Amino acid sequence: MNALVRLAIKNARFTVFALCLVAAAGISVYFTQARQEDPEITIRTAQVVARFPGMPPERVEQLLTRPLEEEIKTMPEVKEIKSLSMTGMAIVLPQLHDRYFDLDPIWSRLRNKMDDIRRSLPEGAIGPMVNDDFGRVAVVTLALTGDGFSPRELRWTARELRDRFTALPLVAKVDLYGVQDERIWLVMDPARLNRLGMDPSQIVSQLQAQNVILPGGSVDAGGMALAIEPSGSFRSLEDIRQVTLTRPDDGGIVYLRDLVEVRRDYVDPPASPSFFNGRPAVVLGISMVSNSNIAELGRQVDGLLPEVRAALPLGMNLEVMNYQPELVAEAVQSATDNLLQTIAVVLAVVMLFLGWRVGLIVGSGVPLTIFAVLAGMSIWGIALHRISIAAIIVALGLLVDNGTVVAEDFKTRLDRGVDRLTAALESARGLAIPLLNSSLTTILAFLPLMLAENSSGEFLASLSQVVILALLSSWFLAVVITPVFCYWFLPQPKAGRTIDPDAPPRGRAYEWYERLLRALLRRRAVFALGIVGLFVLSLALFGQVRQRHMAPSERNQFTVYLSLPAGSDVTETIAAARTLSDYLADSKENPAVTANVAYVASGGPRFFLALQPPDPMPHSAFFVVNTKTYEDVAPAMRRTERFIAERLPQVAGRTESLFLGPAPLGTVEIRIAGPEIENLQLLAGQVRDAFAAVPGALAIRSDWENPVLKIRVEIDQERASRSGLTSQDIARSLSSVLDGFQVTDYREGETVIPVVLRSDQDARSNLDRLRTHEIYSKTLGAPVPLLQVADLRGEVEPSQIRRLNQERTVTVAARHEWMGSKELYAAVLPALERIAPEPGYRLEPAGEIADSAESRAELFRYAPHCLLGIVALLILQFNSIRRMGIVMGTIPLILIGAVAGLLVFRAHFEFTAMLGLFSLAGIIINNGIVMIDRIDQERAAGRDVDEAVVRAALARARPIIITTATTVIGLMPMALLGGQFWFSMSIVIMCGLAVGTVLTLGFVPALYSLLFRRGSGATAPVA
Repeated sequence: MNALVRLAIKNARFTVFALCLVAAAGISVYFTQARQEDPEITIRTAQVVARFPGMPPERVEQLLTRPLEEEIKTMPEVKEIKSLSMTGMAIVLPQLHDRYFDLDPIWSRLRNKMDDIRRSLPEGAIGPMVNDDFGRVAVVTLALTGDGFSPRELRWTARELRDRFTALPLVAKVDLYGVQDERIWLVMDPARLNRLGMDPSQIVSQLQAQNVILPGGSVDAGGMALAIEPSGSFRSLEDIRQVTLTRPDDGGIVYLRDLVEVRRDYVDPPASPSFFNGRPAVVLGISMVSNSNIAELGRQVDGLLPEVRAALPLGMNLEVMNYQPELVAEAVQSATDNLLQTIAVVLAVVMLFLGWRVGLIVGSGVPLTIFAVLAGMSIWGIALHRISIAAIIVALGLLVDNGTVVAEDFKTRLDRGVDRLTAALESARGLAIPLLNSSLTTILAFLPLMLAENSSGEFLASLSQVVILALLSSWFLAVVITPVFCYWFLPQPKAGRTIDPDAPPRGRAYEWYERLLRALLRRRAVFALGIVGLFVLSLALFGQVRQRHMAPSERNQFTVYLSLPAGSDVTETIAAARTLSDYLADSKENPAVTANVAYVASGGPRFFLALQPPDPMPHSAFFVVNTKTYEDVAPAMRRTERFIAERLPQVAGRTESLFLGPAPLGTVEIRIAGPEIENLQLLAGQVRDAFAAVPGALAIRSDWENPVLKIRVEIDQERASRSGLTSQDIARSLSSVLDGFQVTDYREGETVIPVVLRSDQDARSNLDRLRTHEIYSKTLGAPVPLLQVADLRGEVEPSQIRRLNQERTVTVAARHEWMGSKELYAAVLPALERIAPEPGYRLEPAGEIADSAESRAELFRYAPHCLLGIVALLILQFNSIRRMGIVMGTIPLILIGAVAGLLVFRAHFEFTAMLGLFSLAGIIINNGIVMIDRIDQERAAGRDVDEAVVRAALARARPIIITTATTVIGLMPMALLGGQFWFSMSIVIMCGLAVGTVLTLGFVPALYSLLFRRGSGATAPVA
């Protein structure tokens, strides 16, 4: 490195130019780099959907779900398979292993497999269809409303808006939610058709035969090829009404209008409607091109919004429900403000300890390092978000440490009378390898986070990456640029004023520390045992620390889940959803609520990366509620739950704040696995009872919900055969009467509207009409009563069947008024342990409990490897086992202060707090390295162990305290202003480092003195 220093000093102008270039690159990256609120997480889940209208859940499971699961299981990339079987539909969610990032080839293979299996599914099955955009996030959601406008007009306007926004360069896709499609309804009276001797199948066949678009060929007319187009396709509703049919009894002609009512209307019942502030709405979910700058997308959307709003018909409104560019700007600006405050504090502390001249030299390395880190982030593809910016804050204390050590070494050499050039070269040469080893040990402490193969590790991996960039940049600048700055700006001491460099530091604080240290050395064994006792006590107190997986998001939003009893009609769900939406939109009742959107029988767009939209169920609704500030969220949630309990007693409702982890915060989930439905439901009831026995337990629910009643039509094949009917005739007749039967399509421009034949409202809603239903028999030429060929009986069946990894599972979940998930799980665990499932059944934790354990296990997966790397570096540096042992022995000291801080400040021990422990380990190891290195230097000068220990501790106290002070004080803005996400990590580092440093200044000298009693001076044993 001294060659680089010599080159930099010799070519001063080029050095300044290079530093300006680094600064310019960093500033440019800050303003142009892609920005996000949080790091992107790769959603490795696809959705496979297959349908068979009317098929019950158990049959769906057997004939659709299981074949799909078995085929998906053959893909080695698949980690987990979840599935949902419900009436008429199977949803399978394959999730890939976290080590895969290039997903397109995998999803292509999945589509090919689903295409191959399509032929083996039962006749009449629709699909399977693969949705690999399951993880796409709608960064902007807009709600189109219009009082007095028809759903058709809203749909057409929404499609025009979709085309306008899709044309923006950074918009990848615009999805529409709440669109009500049209139908051409052929409403029949089955009894009247039977009296006329008409069979609904005649209507179907005649309409399908007439409504065709087929070429008639072409004719050569004098060298001109003229195409011939036969008419036949329907061009108006009147064409449909004018369709003629032949009566089977007398061969007469009858018009379709005389048999059925032909009308144009909307889907009935409404399909997945949306409501914005209580009004019917079409919601536009705008997603962004991957790895784009969301700030630029925001500028594009902002530029287009006034234009499209001005073009809307009078009375229509386009409102913003979710606008992530603004949230990202606020998050990045807040993190940047914290960074600037921290830099100011760090520079002030450095100048206070080192003096203004040396302080400015050391402090100048901080912005230079940050600029270099920003440039490195651009090369590494790391976006600007609160995680990457917070990583710089975490690393600031370490950045100052390298520059401080080099500047003090340079100053010491000047005090010995060495000229400035030699001092600069010798400082770089002597400290390059020790500082590199020190930086590498800290990098190894952070490395497990970057190597963790799970969503939490991916979410926080950029923190490790930025710390690595910061430490390596700091090391290079410290050993190359800091000596150059010292050469330029630190004057040579005047003749006669040379200070004895071997003299120990003096001052009242140093004298007090020396007396204390000598007292500890006289009782070194007792002191070491006392430290071990404190460590054991901290382990015992750790059980009192509140725990959770991740902190909640601090968005000013929350979600509401409404669920009616399974089997409820969607119209009942719509009524309940509109009641709640109207309440939330009432500014007198909820002055803090600014907007709400409800998705009925749909989960809407994925507007928040960690939040998976709920499964589409006709008896459920999902709300997103915006408040003025984050502080308004909790009161609004309490009011909402109170309103649901008082005004919507038929509804099971709950509210949830947004969360950053893979599962809702505070929720305990117990998964029950086994083969038989009855036993699973019995065990689920016992688990629900166990939760209910815990005072304060709320929102106890099962993901299988309640069983539903169905009517089974038992066809007597012998009687049906004598009547000239088949099972297909009976099923088709019932389907056309009750649900309707799609006959053909009506085309209007680019719009295709299904033509559906069904009975009138009375026949569809009157259960007694089912008993009197008649099926026309072509063989007999007369209608046959249903009860003549079949018996009706009621059955109870599960409303849905869920499976995990090809095994039936029921998940029972609950939360608590004041307990966290860990505390609630501990409270319910004794009751769960008393449940004795039969062989083949098991109970296991899921949700936040399991995800937290998985994340920690993944984090510690590579910890032994990194720890071994640290040990190897220490042995390489010291060539000593005992010295390595002393440094590693300082690591447990971090728990003493960390646990105390968590308890005093009532912070949670969560994933970020664990990350704080890893970073603490790196800092404490550095302190130990600095201390032992100086002790060995003192012993090499011929001093005995105790004297060498005292003089080294006095000499290294200031650099260690500077590092601690800059780190602790620098983290205060993050602890006070950084929000809940960083609070626990800041507390762990601040308290752990403050207490750990104090103990290190006594423990390392005492332990060294204890282990190296025999050797003295330069002849001391190495091992």
